[in-house]
Amino acid sequence: MIEIEEVTEQLPADGRVLITCKNGIICSVRQVHENEHVATLNALIEIAKMAGYTITKNGCVKV
Repeated sequence: MIEIEEVTEQLPADGRVLITCKNGIICSVRQVHENEHVATLNALIEIAKMAGYTITKNGCVKV
């Protein structure tokens, strides 16, 4: 468990941070690096489709 006061000490001056909570308690704090992106699975699928990829369920083939 990480106290809120400790989180503010761990925040970078610049950049992005991913905070993970469980039952309202902060479990971890991790800096997101410049070469990393955070997105939901739905957002990732939407981006792939916009880029021209076809998404299919494993074992299913569209004809």
